[in-house]
Amino acid sequence: MSLGILEQRAKAFDYLFDAVVVTDLQGIITDWNKGSEALYGYSKDEAIGQLVSILHVPEDSERITSEVISAVEEFGKWSGEIRMLHKNGDIGWIESMCVPIYDENERMIGALGINRDITERVKETERLEQLAHYDYLTKVPNRFLLLERLESLIPESERAGSHFALLFIDLDDFKVINDTKGHTCGDYVLIETASRLKQSIRHSDMVSRIGGDEFVLLLEDISNKNDVSIIIKNIAKALNEAFIFNGEKLAISCSIGVAIYPEDGTTIDRLLTTADVDMYKAKAK
Repeated sequence: MSLGILEQRAKAFDYLFDAVVVTDLQGIITDWNKGSEALYGYSKDEAIGQLVSILHVPEDSERITSEVISAVEEFGKWSGEIRMLHKNGDIGWIESMCVPIYDENERMIGALGINRDITERVKETERLEQLAHYDYLTKVPNRFLLLERLESLIPESERAGSHFALLFIDLDDFKVINDTKGHTCGDYVLIETASRLKQSIRHSDMVSRIGGDEFVLLLEDISNKNDVSIIIKNIAKALNEAFIFNGEKLAISCSIGVAIYPEDGTTIDRLLTTADVDMYKAKAK
């Protein structure tokens, strides 16, 4: 191969938009292009001689190494989306491919990684996921995420013979607060309510806002009705503490309806309807 062609290839390697990282069998960086400098923040002189693990988030490094080695041995290459670590400590995401490098005797002597920054794409996907499954105001799960969890929880509970409960919660006279104090105050009450509800349940349980001033709590793996009674008391106590908005104390109360799987229903619609009806009975009292 002519010297001119080799020089052209070397120049193309250096100016690829993608980050190209070459390592030996010990994972030591042996070559590095300008795309890598732009992506990771290290100059070529700083990178060469370093372990490639400096480019990985520490807790990911062992898993990535294992996955790459297994895939290269089985398929001759590896590709995937992984987190990356910038020189300044920032964490991003890359789309990466790794292929082995062989010598003239077909012995593997290292690896070449081609990496592309997809941080903005991942962030946008996460943003859309947040919008699709979480309430924009209170940041708790919305109706869609609640229904998704119930769709999987019902067959899980049926197989395990376990119980769970739905608590349908409606704030009393919330419309009066909105009408007399304004929507900013109403938003504060909803946000604070969601926060207090989260503090009143276990980490394994879910608080969801399904619309307006209506919340549904999903309490998994309930042993008996006494478990539910204890949580209801915790909720009532949390919401009975004064809400303070712009120095003014607001008295907030709620009505709670309960449905327990499988005693009160074995379908999503039946359980939600039962809890809703029970809540209105409580409100009427």
